[in-house]
Amino acid sequence: MSAVGQPPVPRPVPAPAPWPGPGGPPRLLLLTDRSQLSLGRSLVGTVAECVEAGLRAVVVREPDLHPRARHALLAALARLPGLVVISSRLPDPAAHGVHLAAHQRPGRWATSAAGPVVGRSCHAVGEVRSAAAEGAAYVVLSPFGVSLSKPGHLPPLPRTAYAEAADAGVPVLALGGIGRDDVAAALDAGAHGVAVMGAVMRARDPAAEVAALLARLPPTRLPSTRCPATWASRTRGPTTRFPAAHLTPARAPAARATRARELSRPVDRSAGPPAPPLTRHDGAVDERTARDDARRPTRPDLT
Repeated sequence: MSAVGQPPVPRPVPAPAPWPGPGGPPRLLLLTDRSQLSLGRSLVGTVAECVEAGLRAVVVREPDLHPRARHALLAALARLPGLVVISSRLPDPAAHGVHLAAHQRPGRWATSAAGPVVGRSCHAVGEVRSAAAEGAAYVVLSPFGVSLSKPGHLPPLPRTAYAEAADAGVPVLALGGIGRDDVAAALDAGAHGVAVMGAVMRARDPAAEVAALLARLPPTRLPSTRCPATWASRTRGPTTRFPAAHLTPARAPAARATRARELSRPVDRSAGPPAPPLTRHDGAVDERTARDDARRPTRPDLT
């Protein structure tokens, strides 16, 4: 029987990747760049402060780190209660997922040890549609404005691009030159939320900047406080269990106590010898120091 005249068979569209933590994709996503931190401030300690201020998701960049140092960094951050840790471009078993660059295809990463491909960087509406068709849980669309972190990289996108991208059916986070005063414009343009790097990394008080950004964003759906949320960390060890109170900006005593218990777990050194550095000065400390640093007060910003 001839197939001429038969309607084309629709191609299956993959389901969106599940967000690897409680609730859906957050309204605020932090991207790291330890080179922008104030002198004397550590990346692990800074992110820990931001988690207490309400941060729920971080994309770890730091491409210059030695693989062991980067793994140690991801593992230390994954111990922070309520934080979804996403590895940028490179899979890592300590992360909850992978964030791909615009030029990377998800095929060979989809079943990586780092878990699902969660996010994708995009610079055009067509790239957002492709990411949605490939099952991304969220995308970042940039640049929204003039970025101090990447001056002259690309011209800002027209605001209409965010409304068009939102029609692709995947949460779109605006990235590039975003500060607290730009949140309303990003939301008005059609973005689900914002992704921020420099405004937090360069801030004198990064946690206060995170709190200010969250105050300008709609709340993200969170689990009921009557039913503690449980999700498995992809680091070696038992499942991380934490109450939903850890996901809110409130600095409850119970939240701090649980965080201290999580950070005091024995360190798994089966991956090899201690890793290189993580601070702005020289780039690394070993995994135990990175974990302890999250509990230690950081030196005041002197810049």
